[in-house]
Amino acid sequence: MARTTHDQYGEVLHTYTIKNALEDGSVLGFQVEHENTVEPTSLENKIYRKLKEVETYADYSPEQINRMIDQMEPVKKESYLDPAVFEADEHIQKVIHKMFRPDNAYTKFDFRNGRPTKSAILTTSSIDMTKKYYRAIKEMTKEPDWLTKEFPNQPIREGRTMEDPDFPRIAITYSLEENSRDSSVQQEEMQKIIEEYNQYYDTAWLLADIERYNGDINNRLARKRAEFKQFGKQIDLVIVVDRLLTGFDAPTIQTLFVDRNLEYAGLIQAFSRTNRTYPEKTKGLIVTFRKPATMEKNIEDATKLYSEAKEESGLIYPSYQESKKRFKQAYGKLKEVSSMESIDEHTPIETRIEYVKAFQELNRAYESLVTYDDYNDDMVKSPTLNNQIQLLEEQIGVYETVKGSLMEEEPEKEGEDFSTIEFYSENTAKLYNIDSTYIDQLLGTYAANSSDAREEIEKALTKLNKTEGVKEIYRQILNAFDVGTLDSNEDIFVIKRRYFTQASDDLIHAFSNEWFVSEKELHASNLQYMPGEDPITNMKAIINSKNYEGYKAKHPEAKPFKYPQEMKRAWRKMLDDELIPLENELR
Repeated sequence: MARTTHDQYGEVLHTYTIKNALEDGSVLGFQVEHENTVEPTSLENKIYRKLKEVETYADYSPEQINRMIDQMEPVKKESYLDPAVFEADEHIQKVIHKMFRPDNAYTKFDFRNGRPTKSAILTTSSIDMTKKYYRAIKEMTKEPDWLTKEFPNQPIREGRTMEDPDFPRIAITYSLEENSRDSSVQQEEMQKIIEEYNQYYDTAWLLADIERYNGDINNRLARKRAEFKQFGKQIDLVIVVDRLLTGFDAPTIQTLFVDRNLEYAGLIQAFSRTNRTYPEKTKGLIVTFRKPATMEKNIEDATKLYSEAKEESGLIYPSYQESKKRFKQAYGKLKEVSSMESIDEHTPIETRIEYVKAFQELNRAYESLVTYDDYNDDMVKSPTLNNQIQLLEEQIGVYETVKGSLMEEEPEKEGEDFSTIEFYSENTAKLYNIDSTYIDQLLGTYAANSSDAREEIEKALTKLNKTEGVKEIYRQILNAFDVGTLDSNEDIFVIKRRYFTQASDDLIHAFSNEWFVSEKELHASNLQYMPGEDPITNMKAIINSKNYEGYKAKHPEAKPFKYPQEMKRAWRKMLDDELIPLENELR
């Protein structure tokens, strides 16, 4: 079977590989962690018993068989594992307790201000396993204080908070084809899961509507549309077999948990759900839970094949141990430079350059450590690591002063190399762009009849290239402030949601009246529509709801075959040109 395009079609004219995309900054690299839920001794005992049953080794002594086992490659050892091992409750419990240990979850879901800001996918080997995981996680998290009960000896570190009472919001998704293979009992179980989803998100999906249910999950996971950017509307973890692992683009997905075998194209496609660029996202995080040696080999083979590189492509980040070694070396260098003499803005320029480079290297090494689960273990067990990290905290003030002094310098002689110093980086300097958040701030501080503030908002709307419809809503809000029909103490987001939702409802109502189709079905389509998608979500239901006789009475020239096509084009235009811009304002 063909593994690559080359296998299927022969020589290529031009290639743009993962390595090229990484170098362009179009995608991020992957950090991979391999967890092992099988005790090594347990596996070796199993291999021993298996070999004793083989006639070839009947006369081998126990020492000889154990020597054979010791000399086996790890991948070979893992080939003796029974798939049933990974379907057992013991395995599932180990996986979910690794995933949701407070410090691990804090990193993998990127908690900020106590809330998760990124999502994750868990992919496993079968629909039955997705349901087992769903039930296990629901059972583990059913009590409000589940974090402290489940992890009494692993509390979250000081300075971190996880204050989201509904975390983790989880869902299962699979295709209509996968669903059709389920027995009636399994389908009943899935309907119960969908009902739990409906209860939380205030939706009304049925198993028969699984494609629409799946579309709703897509939107909540991607968080691209304004409706799903509001906190609490998102999904934190979606459990899948194959669905969403190819072609689904959601930059807010940061982590992929893998409890199955993946290789070649399937592996790269699945991993690539995590490496889309997004503000303050530095890499895609991958955690595997089956056959670590086998998965490590599969990743090595796949990345070399699909980056067309005979050596490391830079796509996979160094392992935790390699990252820890780099951190230790960087710590030693900064310790050496900072202890030579008192460093400040008056220190000789050569020493200042060396100091800033050493600090930045230690900071980069630290950043590559903190997203690993093993780092959380080390922070509990290793006073040395805690002391090393403390050096960064102690030196930050000196570093900023010394770096600032270099920004005003010009190299005076050879050897004074500033080229590798990051004077401006995302971690130390952020530009304040005009965006909808800025408009919200202006509105939030707007004083009635303030011409200067109104002019500033108009300028911002123009710079943002807002549609005339969006501008008009903002003007209505300002006018309402001016005449006193809005309370200046009311939350600006609540005000915006009321005004923009009403405008959206009015447009849909007008379209329904003009084209004689169901307002309810239009709302369902608008809720799930993604710009550019074809076919338009829920279009079939909209067409089925049409009242051609009513439309014909109003438009005598209408033709029965042209009418639905014209209506479909008009609906797409309204979605793209009017409804989506309105919804994008609801942050």
